[in-house]
Amino acid sequence: MRRTVTLTILMLLGIIGISHKSHAQEKDYRTQVLFLYNFIKYISWPSPANQFVIGVVGDSPILDELHKLAGIRKTPDGKTIIIKVIENMNAVYDCNMIYLSDMRSKDIIKLVSIIQLQPALIVAERDGLAKKGAEINFFIQDDDKLGFSISRKNIEGKKLKVSGELLRLAELAD
Repeated sequence: MRRTVTLTILMLLGIIGISHKSHAQEKDYRTQVLFLYNFIKYISWPSPANQFVIGVVGDSPILDELHKLAGIRKTPDGKTIIIKVIENMNAVYDCNMIYLSDMRSKDIIKLVSIIQLQPALIVAERDGLAKKGAEINFFIQDDDKLGFSISRKNIEGKKLKVSGELLRLAELAD
């Protein structure tokens, strides 16, 4: 009997732990979406189009949060935000920003070679990808808060202008 009670308590603690972790990950994607929106505010694109397309490569929980954002916000200059799921890498050509999910991070080299100097910002979920071709990648700081790295080298030549304010907040990858 005592063993059954102990096992039940351990199982409940395990379930609570999983639930808490799942909730923390959900909050992390909300934070990433806030960062993505602020990247739109502090980076200038040469595109005169009346919409701003964010492509998402790989199945990711961030899609739900991005759709919520697109439903209630426009870019700071009034453009409609369009969310596009990228299943085929050749479909990235009309994107202004491309979010590379962790599960597809191995495709960074292919993605970079496809868009080359196109003015599309690659934002990677996985740490270290700004050193492998992404312009920005997310990482978890020592205090467990979300941070981001920017590669100025990767941004050069793409006709994107990054504000000094954003650069001061970032960890520079190069």
